[in-house]
Amino acid sequence: MLSTQKFTVFSSFKAACKSALNKRFNTWLARRIPQHSRQVINHRNIFIIPTRFGAGLMMFMLLLFLLGTNYQNNVIILISYLLVSLFIVILLHSFFNLSGLKFQATHAVQGFVDEQLYFPLVVTSNKVRFNISFSFDQVPATFDNRASDKKVAEEKSTKGQSNQSSQVTLTEIILGDNNIRIPYRICKRGEYSLGRLLIISEFGFGLFKTWTRLDFAQQVTAFPKPIANALTEKQQSIAGETVENNTESYQDSFQPGQDEFHQLQHYQLGEPLSRVAWKHVARGQGWLTKQYQQALSGKLQLDFSQLPAGSVEQRLSWLSYAIKDCSDKQIAFSLKLPDQVVEYDQSSQHTLKCLTALARY
Repeated sequence: MLSTQKFTVFSSFKAACKSALNKRFNTWLARRIPQHSRQVINHRNIFIIPTRFGAGLMMFMLLLFLLGTNYQNNVIILISYLLVSLFIVILLHSFFNLSGLKFQATHAVQGFVDEQLYFPLVVTSNKVRFNISFSFDQVPATFDNRASDKKVAEEKSTKGQSNQSSQVTLTEIILGDNNIRIPYRICKRGEYSLGRLLIISEFGFGLFKTWTRLDFAQQVTAFPKPIANALTEKQQSIAGETVENNTESYQDSFQPGQDEFHQLQHYQLGEPLSRVAWKHVARGQGWLTKQYQQALSGKLQLDFSQLPAGSVEQRLSWLSYAIKDCSDKQIAFSLKLPDQVVEYDQSSQHTLKCLTALARY
């Protein structure tokens, strides 16, 4: 029992120290590499550390040098000098493999909680580069392997893009613009910063890890995770039946700008000439008239206060499911929150506006 308490105290102390170090490092990093939608990798934002293999080679070169000086063996000393020279050349080669890359980010990330999205990024290179990995600094526990989509689209200008749930690795970046998509899993609801992108390369015999962390000043809009609720499903089924019933209520209308084209019919004597499809007449396809239709639609009010008892996050998830379902079924709906009201509509912009209101609540 005492050993368990000591282990718990040690773990808490270790986590607190790690958190404090990360906070100080991130503060320094924000001053060193400011956030911007366009970034260029250069000597100010590149960090290089030896890998385990590189550190082992350093120890071997040191022992080899000590052995040669101790026994005054010029051949062994020469070999150690050659290895050190090779080590320095590989160090510079690793640096120039990343240096000069340009990045541009233009799109923010929008999606539902627990959904894996892909952050688009344009990478511009002035030469061919190799083995560069991209990933966001996220807690591994937040990644759900059941929901992860391991398929990462390979764009035309990239080669050898690996398919992983949390990382994209390009075995080769060609000259010019390269369009890549980096996996990002949304972990919590709200609007917050996308965070820094970790770029790593171990090109050059794996002796060095060359890396940087860039902040592209992009925001994440995380909508509540859609969860079905019996009450919302019942309301939507009623509204859906209204839509189906109103389908039989289509009426011909000649008011421009308010109706949608439906079909062509043979011209009937007495119909206005403004409805004649003159292009078809000119092609010799006969006299046809354009028919327009207008439909009534069902309406549904989504009211936060009328939902069953539950936590705030549960209610927002129910509303998120209802909004998504109404959008799929083309049902006009309104959203009523304690601090905001969105009037009836059924457009995609209206759906996005309502989901954004839930994310900001």
